[in-house]
Amino acid sequence: MNFRLFASLIVLTVLRLVYIGNVGLMPDEAYYHEWSQRLDWWYFSKGPGIAFIIRAGTTLFGHTEFGIRFFAPVFGLGTTLLVHWLAKRIYDARVAFWTVVVMCVSPIFNAGALLMTIDAPSIFFWAASLCTLWLALEKSPAFSWWWVLTGLLTGVGFLCKMTNTAFFASVFLLLIMTPRYRGELIGRGFWAMLFVFIPFVVPAVLWNQSHGWPTTTHLAARGGLDAAWWNFDFGAFVEFVAFQFGVHSPLIFFTMMMALVATVAPSFGRWFAAVARSVSKFPSSLRTSWIGWAVLAVLLLGLWMAGNFFERTGFYLTAKIVAVVAAILFIGAHKDATNIQWKSRFLAAFALPLLLSYTWIALHHKTQPNWTAPAIVSLAILTTSYGLDRVLRGVQGARKFTVAAFALGAVMSIVMVNTDALRIIGIPLPYKRDPGARMVGWREVAKDVAVFRDTIERESGQKTFLIANSYGTAAELCFYLPENQKRIEAPGHPAVYVAESPVAENQFHFWGRYDEFEARAAPVLNDQADSAEYGINRFAGRTAIYVTDNPLENLPMSQLCFQLPDGTWVLRTFAKWEFKTVFDYAKFDLPLRKVNVFLLYRYQPGKLLD
Repeated sequence: MNFRLFASLIVLTVLRLVYIGNVGLMPDEAYYHEWSQRLDWWYFSKGPGIAFIIRAGTTLFGHTEFGIRFFAPVFGLGTTLLVHWLAKRIYDARVAFWTVVVMCVSPIFNAGALLMTIDAPSIFFWAASLCTLWLALEKSPAFSWWWVLTGLLTGVGFLCKMTNTAFFASVFLLLIMTPRYRGELIGRGFWAMLFVFIPFVVPAVLWNQSHGWPTTTHLAARGGLDAAWWNFDFGAFVEFVAFQFGVHSPLIFFTMMMALVATVAPSFGRWFAAVARSVSKFPSSLRTSWIGWAVLAVLLLGLWMAGNFFERTGFYLTAKIVAVVAAILFIGAHKDATNIQWKSRFLAAFALPLLLSYTWIALHHKTQPNWTAPAIVSLAILTTSYGLDRVLRGVQGARKFTVAAFALGAVMSIVMVNTDALRIIGIPLPYKRDPGARMVGWREVAKDVAVFRDTIERESGQKTFLIANSYGTAAELCFYLPENQKRIEAPGHPAVYVAESPVAENQFHFWGRYDEFEARAAPVLNDQADSAEYGINRFAGRTAIYVTDNPLENLPMSQLCFQLPDGTWVLRTFAKWEFKTVFDYAKFDLPLRKVNVFLLYRYQPGKLLD
């Protein structure tokens, strides 16, 4: 890397470090900060990686926005250095330079380098794994310790974001599609990589086993895996595609798709031809290789019978995987020799599976635009190589298109940092359409809630406790409440609770809760705080303040006498509710956020279970 590029990256990182301490936290950042104060082997929806990273940052710089986000720019710098190294190793210095430029003008990458969410470490460890895998394959067929390091890096990435396990699927796809590396599938390196990954899965299994497997049910619900495959949601798919164009920048994402299609389209044609050829050759193969087919049939039948006997879906899944692998190998044996350049195939293999997987999910269920984030590493290199080739060959309009793509990406990234710049120049972007609005105004909300709480407690002479409508609202209040209002009712309890629920919906449900019962030292009769069946609850009979940022007009107001507009289970466990006030926030004469506040009287523990 030349000095000027490195110096530019250092300057960019310094600017990011200056920025991160001067803007409010996103709800997810505040949520992960709560995790970091209660370190655990695993959490409701993700591994402990993000919690340990934030814990390290706050240990160094305190419980501030800067401390929480400190490592986001560091990971951003590290990722660009790794991507530069990989692009130079695969292609040359010119491709490496422009790949870094592509990364630095991509809005999704810039967001990850500013906000301390799971994407920053996930992309970093994905890029690191790609680098070590490339080095391992350079030494093929000899064994290399780079395989082991690849497994370790993927394991650490998995602890940050479970999507990183898709790296192994891409490795398998790459090896099985590349004849000269197919032998690695039975080599020591490949299996060593998988073996060293196993310990990173153990915390997930142990924690989930002791907590009722909430992560698996959460992932199934989030991914729409519990829905029938033929139930398509084309609205969610259109939204997914639109978001991908938005978070990558429209022209950059368009070029990414062009590069990917140009790389894999010829291969798809050969595979379709191979399928037709394999169908015609299958009868003769049964006669000449009947022993192999018989062994495969017995194996699949055995797995199916084991699934029926033990009632474990894992056996069925294994049978499907074996069948798919056998089909790929058989079809591949009848496919014409590939003409896809090895470098392009390597890069496409670590983008296509992620994109196709989440495209399939988007056809059935709402997705999040950052789910495909790790694919940007190989896509950026592939896109740069593709675009640079077109520019150097003098393809008409290629140079102007490239300049426009860089300019648009840079403008979008700059505007993303402060969308109020649009409003200053007279563009009235509604805050409800602005993802950055989620960082704005929470300090004011917490201050107003604290003043309201002080007033209620002074008038009633009793201490209240706080309940929020979501983990995001609860976490923001936990962080921004004045220190004298961060009241911890008991060890392990948060300063703000989420509404109780018969099923776990987020990590707050696994910490101290206002609906939990404590063991009695001695029986207590006819006491409101006592339940002969459940024990003693320290919140019984008390008043709670319920804070919600959901709009009431979208909720069933006609049912208020039975439930709160924003919490079905809350009113069932309180004797009475009362709407008290609404905090209405605006900027540039545009509505920013409405926060509705209720008083809930005389908590009745155990009511939810009746």
